[in-house]
Amino acid sequence: MKNILVFVAHSDDEFIGLGGTILKYSEKYNIIKIIYSSGEKSSPYLREGYIIKQRIKETEKISKKAGIKENIYFHMIDRKLNEFVNDEGIINQTMDIIKKYKPVKIFTLTSIDPHPDHKATNKITMNAVKKLKYKREIYGYEVWNHVKLNEPVIYEDISKYMKKKIRLMMGFTSQWFWVYALLIPTYFRAIKNGRKINKKYAERFFKLQ
Repeated sequence: MKNILVFVAHSDDEFIGLGGTILKYSEKYNIIKIIYSSGEKSSPYLREGYIIKQRIKETEKISKKAGIKENIYFHMIDRKLNEFVNDEGIINQTMDIIKKYKPVKIFTLTSIDPHPDHKATNKITMNAVKKLKYKREIYGYEVWNHVKLNEPVIYEDISKYMKKKIRLMMGFTSQWFWVYALLIPTYFRAIKNGRKINKKYAERFFKLQ
Protein backbone atom coordinates (compact mmCIF):
# COMPACT_ATOMS: atom_id res chain seq x y z
CA MET A 1 0.00 0.00 0.00
CA LYS A 2 1.13 3.56 -0.72
CA ASN A 3 1.74 6.02 2.11
CA ILE A 4 0.09 9.28 3.15
CA LEU A 5 1.66 11.59 5.74
CA VAL A 6 -0.47 13.77 8.02
CA PHE A 7 1.37 16.53 9.90
CA VAL A 8 -0.29 17.90 13.04
CA ALA A 9 0.59 20.33 15.80
CA HIS A 10 -1.48 18.48 18.41
CA SER A 11 -2.73 14.92 18.43
CA ASP A 12 -6.41 15.78 17.88
CA ASP A 13 -5.97 18.28 15.02
CA GLU A 14 -6.33 15.78 12.21
CA PHE A 15 -9.63 14.30 13.44
CA ILE A 16 -11.17 17.75 13.53
CA GLY A 17 -9.84 18.70 10.10
CA LEU A 18 -9.76 15.45 8.16
CA GLY A 19 -10.97 12.63 10.38
CA GLY A 20 -13.49 11.43 7.81
CA THR A 21 -10.90 11.47 5.04
CA ILE A 22 -8.47 9.49 7.20
CA LEU A 23 -11.13 6.85 7.84
CA LYS A 24 -11.87 6.73 4.12
CA TYR A 25 -8.24 6.67 2.96
CA SER A 26 -7.09 4.13 5.56
CA GLU A 27 -8.93 1.50 3.53
CA LYS A 28 -6.43 1.86 0.68
CA TYR A 29 -3.42 3.76 2.05
CA ASN A 30 -1.00 3.53 4.97
CA ILE A 31 -1.61 6.66 7.06
CA ILE A 32 1.37 7.93 9.09
CA LYS A 33 0.74 10.75 11.55
CA ILE A 34 3.49 13.14 12.65
CA ILE A 35 2.80 15.07 15.86
CA TYR A 36 5.07 18.04 16.56
CA SER A 37 3.86 19.22 19.98
CA SER A 38 3.31 17.20 23.15
CA GLY A 39 0.28 19.38 23.92
CA GLU A 40 1.34 19.64 27.55
CA LYS A 41 -0.10 23.13 28.08
CA SER A 42 -3.64 22.28 27.00
CA SER A 43 -4.98 22.20 30.57
CA PRO A 44 -4.22 24.64 33.42
CA TYR A 45 -5.45 22.11 35.99
CA LEU A 46 -3.34 19.03 35.21
CA ARG A 47 0.38 18.34 35.50
CA GLU A 48 2.21 18.57 32.19
CA GLY A 49 3.74 15.11 32.59
CA TYR A 50 0.30 13.60 33.13
CA ILE A 51 -1.14 15.40 30.09
CA ILE A 52 1.66 14.14 27.84
CA LYS A 53 1.14 10.52 28.92
CA GLN A 54 -2.63 10.84 28.57
CA ARG A 55 -2.41 12.37 25.12
CA ILE A 56 -0.10 9.63 23.89
CA LYS A 57 -2.41 6.97 25.31
CA GLU A 58 -5.44 8.55 23.62
CA THR A 59 -3.59 9.02 20.36
CA GLU A 60 -2.48 5.40 20.15
CA LYS A 61 -5.96 4.11 20.99
CA ILE A 62 -7.82 6.38 18.57
CA SER A 63 -5.28 5.95 15.78
CA LYS A 64 -5.71 2.20 15.97
CA LYS A 65 -9.48 2.56 15.65
CA ALA A 66 -9.06 4.94 12.70
CA GLY A 67 -6.66 2.70 10.83
CA ILE A 68 -3.63 4.97 11.24
CA LYS A 69 -0.58 2.74 10.88
CA GLU A 70 1.97 4.75 12.83
CA ASN A 71 2.33 7.82 15.05
CA ILE A 72 5.62 9.73 15.12
CA TYR A 73 6.15 12.07 18.08
CA PHE A 74 8.53 15.05 17.99
CA HIS A 75 7.69 16.10 21.60
CA MET A 76 8.29 19.78 20.91
CA ILE A 77 7.17 22.42 23.42
CA ASP A 78 3.48 23.25 23.23
CA ARG A 79 2.72 26.83 22.13
CA LYS A 80 6.38 27.30 21.13
CA LEU A 81 6.45 25.68 17.70
CA ASN A 82 6.95 29.04 16.01
CA GLU A 83 10.46 29.13 17.46
CA PHE A 84 11.36 26.09 15.34
CA VAL A 85 9.96 26.96 11.91
CA ASN A 86 13.48 27.56 10.55
CA ASP A 87 15.27 25.12 12.86
CA GLU A 88 17.60 23.04 10.70
CA GLY A 89 17.38 19.99 12.96
CA ILE A 90 13.57 19.90 12.96
CA ILE A 91 13.37 20.51 9.21
CA ASN A 92 15.93 17.77 8.56
CA GLN A 93 14.00 15.32 10.76
CA THR A 94 10.85 16.17 8.82
CA MET A 95 12.70 15.63 5.55
CA ASP A 96 13.98 12.27 6.78
CA ILE A 97 10.40 11.13 7.45
CA ILE A 98 9.29 12.21 3.97
CA LYS A 99 12.27 10.44 2.38
CA LYS A 100 11.63 7.27 4.39
CA TYR A 101 7.92 6.92 3.60
CA LYS A 102 7.86 8.44 0.10
CA PRO A 103 4.23 9.60 0.49
CA VAL A 104 1.91 10.01 -2.48
CA LYS A 105 0.08 12.76 -0.58
CA ILE A 106 0.89 15.03 2.36
CA PHE A 107 -1.69 16.77 4.56
CA THR A 108 -0.69 19.64 6.83
CA LEU A 109 -2.32 22.58 8.59
CA THR A 110 -2.79 25.88 6.76
CA SER A 111 -0.86 29.12 6.97
CA ILE A 112 -4.05 31.03 7.82
CA ASP A 113 -5.14 28.96 10.82
CA PRO A 114 -5.27 31.45 13.75
CA HIS A 115 -3.58 29.05 16.18
CA PRO A 116 0.18 29.89 16.19
CA ASP A 117 1.22 26.23 16.56
CA HIS A 118 -0.92 25.35 13.55
CA LYS A 119 0.70 28.07 11.43
CA ALA A 120 4.10 26.86 12.59
CA THR A 121 3.29 23.28 11.57
CA ASN A 122 2.48 24.52 8.09
CA LYS A 123 5.75 26.45 7.90
CA ILE A 124 7.87 23.52 9.11
CA THR A 125 6.21 21.14 6.68
CA MET A 126 6.45 23.48 3.71
CA ASN A 127 10.07 24.39 4.50
CA ALA A 128 10.91 20.68 4.53
CA VAL A 129 9.15 19.83 1.27
CA LYS A 130 10.68 22.82 -0.52
CA LYS A 131 14.16 21.92 0.65
CA LEU A 132 13.56 18.31 -0.34
CA LYS A 133 11.99 19.36 -3.68
CA TYR A 134 9.05 17.05 -3.02
CA LYS A 135 6.89 17.09 -6.16
CA ARG A 136 3.71 15.24 -5.17
CA GLU A 137 0.39 16.50 -3.80
CA ILE A 138 0.22 18.61 -0.63
CA TYR A 139 -3.09 19.62 0.95
CA GLY A 140 -3.97 22.01 3.77
CA TYR A 141 -6.75 21.07 6.17
CA GLU A 142 -8.85 23.26 8.47
CA VAL A 143 -9.20 23.34 12.27
CA TRP A 144 -9.75 26.91 13.55
CA ASN A 145 -9.91 28.52 10.11
CA HIS A 146 -12.41 31.36 9.66
CA VAL A 147 -11.49 32.42 6.13
CA LYS A 148 -10.81 30.62 2.87
CA LEU A 149 -7.24 30.17 1.67
CA ASN A 150 -6.64 31.55 -1.82
CA GLU A 151 -5.67 28.17 -3.29
CA PRO A 152 -7.49 25.54 -5.38
CA VAL A 153 -10.08 23.65 -3.32
CA ILE A 154 -11.06 19.99 -3.32
CA TYR A 155 -13.84 18.31 -1.36
CA GLU A 156 -13.88 14.76 0.00
CA ASP A 157 -17.22 13.05 0.57
CA ILE A 158 -17.22 11.73 4.16
CA SER A 159 -20.94 11.04 4.55
CA LYS A 160 -20.26 7.37 5.32
CA TYR A 161 -17.64 8.25 7.96
CA MET A 162 -19.03 11.31 9.75
CA LYS A 163 -20.50 9.50 12.76
CA LYS A 164 -17.28 7.60 13.42
CA LYS A 165 -15.24 10.79 12.97
CA ILE A 166 -17.25 12.47 15.73
CA ARG A 167 -16.96 9.42 18.03
CA LEU A 168 -13.20 9.41 17.62
CA MET A 169 -12.99 13.16 18.20
CA MET A 170 -14.85 12.64 21.48
CA GLY A 171 -12.28 10.03 22.44
CA PHE A 172 -9.74 12.77 23.17
CA THR A 173 -11.07 13.13 26.70
CA SER A 174 -8.07 15.08 27.95
CA GLN A 175 -9.06 17.76 25.41
CA TRP A 176 -12.78 17.70 26.16
CA PHE A 177 -13.12 21.49 26.35
CA TRP A 178 -11.58 22.15 22.93
CA VAL A 179 -13.26 19.15 21.32
CA TYR A 180 -16.68 20.26 22.54
CA ALA A 181 -15.97 23.85 21.46
CA LEU A 182 -15.27 22.60 17.94
CA LEU A 183 -18.03 19.99 17.76
CA ILE A 184 -20.83 22.19 16.38
CA PRO A 185 -18.50 24.14 14.03
CA THR A 186 -17.19 20.81 12.72
CA TYR A 187 -20.73 19.65 11.94
CA PHE A 188 -21.69 22.94 10.27
CA ARG A 189 -18.51 22.95 8.21
CA ALA A 190 -19.10 19.36 7.06
CA ILE A 191 -22.70 20.17 6.06
CA LYS A 192 -21.65 23.34 4.23
CA ASN A 193 -18.85 21.50 2.42
CA GLY A 194 -21.19 18.64 1.58
CA ARG A 195 -23.56 21.01 -0.20
CA LYS A 196 -20.74 22.01 -2.53
CA ILE A 197 -20.65 18.48 -3.96
CA ASN A 198 -24.26 17.45 -3.31
CA LYS A 199 -23.35 15.14 -0.43
CA LYS A 200 -24.48 15.08 3.20
CA TYR A 201 -21.02 15.71 4.68
CA ALA A 202 -17.66 16.63 3.20
CA GLU A 203 -14.24 17.91 4.21
CA ARG A 204 -12.52 20.75 2.37
CA PHE A 205 -8.84 20.87 1.50
CA PHE A 206 -6.64 23.50 -0.09
CA LYS A 207 -4.20 22.27 -2.71
CA LEU A 208 -0.89 23.75 -1.60
CA GLN A 209 1.06 21.92 -4.29
